[in-house]
Amino acid sequence: MHRFRIEALADPQSLPRVAGFFAQRAIVPTSLSASLDRGWMRIEVAVANLAAQQAAILAAKLGETAAIAAVELEDSGGAMPAIPVGAPASVAV
Repeated sequence: MHRFRIEALADPQSLPRVAGFFAQRAIVPTSLSASLDRGWMRIEVAVANLAAQQAAILAAKLGETAAIAAVELEDSGGAMPAIPVGAPASVAV
C-alpha cells in the first residue's frame, strides 16, 4: 500500500486534478481524503498494488502538476522523502 500525501493550493480545481491524475492512468485509489488548512488543501490518496518504482515516478509527476506544492510518498516500509515541485520523474527508490 502506498500513500501519497499532497499539499496543494486551496483551489476548486486541486482535488479534481489529483483525482484525474490517477484516473488517466487507470489507477483506482483505495481511499482519497482532503482537508483545508490555512490556504492549503491537504490531500491523501492510498493506492494498493503499485510497485515501489511506479509509486515514486507517480509522486514525482504529481509534484510537477499545477497547484501542487509538495508530495510525500509513504509505503508499507515507511516514509519516503517529500518530493518538491518540479522534481525529475526518475526518483531513486
